[in-house]
Amino acid sequence: MKRIVLLLCCLVPLALMAEPTMNRSLRPNEIRLGYGDPFFETMAWHPSPNLDYGEQNRNYRYTGHIFLEYQYRFNYWFSFGAQVDYQQVLWDKWTYKGTDVIKEPDHTFYDISVLPTMRFTYLHNYWVNLYSGLGVGLLINGGTEKDFHGRNVALAPVVNFSVFGISIGHDILFGTFELGGMFSLVNANEIYMVNSRIISASIGARF
Repeated sequence: MKRIVLLLCCLVPLALMAEPTMNRSLRPNEIRLGYGDPFFETMAWHPSPNLDYGEQNRNYRYTGHIFLEYQYRFNYWFSFGAQVDYQQVLWDKWTYKGTDVIKEPDHTFYDISVLPTMRFTYLHNYWVNLYSGLGVGLLINGGTEKDFHGRNVALAPVVNFSVFGISIGHDILFGTFELGGMFSLVNANEIYMVNSRIISASIGARF
């Protein structure tokens, strides 16, 4: 109980130093550019020889998640907007035919996610805001590979959770750090992302 009281005593001064309401009304728009880790992609797509077919995949490259987001701050605790996220994986494929080794053209796939997003800010400080967020939208998957249905381009639902987010900066420019995860799958055979983009960071501007 004493610890809870102590925590509340520490949080009250922070809340009293919240970003001025005037700043929010003068600059309700936020735009940010960020980068998220490719954790799922590096786990799911990595060099693995397929000797039964005389093929070998090598030299995997990952762009990670590059995203752009716009948010409109309706009030001190709720904002709504949209986000576009892009990530790509590239690799080399080598085919062995007897003593001959043939390198095929580069193989690749990409994911473009378009998500309406909402954010809930629960702690306000003059320099720091803490928030959580949710985005639900559509993923477009394409590239050189075909899916189970023989398509080069496929669509799937996508969800992004920002379980914990911190925004630093009270004026025009700010930075963010988030912990969460992005998920996109249709069924057990069509899985595009599971807990990808666990960690992300961005820089932004308010206007």
